[in-house]
Amino acid sequence: MSDVPFPVLVAAVFLFGTLAILHLFMRQQEAQRKLPERDQYLASHGLDSVVCAHCRSIDTREFGLNDSGDDRRIVACSQCDKLLFRYTRGTPGSLQNDSA
Repeated sequence: MSDVPFPVLVAAVFLFGTLAILHLFMRQQEAQRKLPERDQYLASHGLDSVVCAHCRSIDTREFGLNDSGDDRRIVACSQCDKLLFRYTRGTPGSLQNDSA
């Protein structure tokens, strides 16, 4: 057997597991922050309205960058689950103003 006491081994595994999960979460957050703005997304894909560039679905879902109440929103495709673009709620050109 190993000379390392079992509680130290458990604590080390817990610590490194937690650091790995935190690293994955931070990578996901950074990828969401690097998404293009809505207008840039539409222009880069030659679209007139919001459509998934991967599967051409018009069904989208949105969520806040940090939490559900965040004004910085991320839009993803409901069909293929790809992240599409980001926007800030309440600014000109946001999704809320398009439906009015």
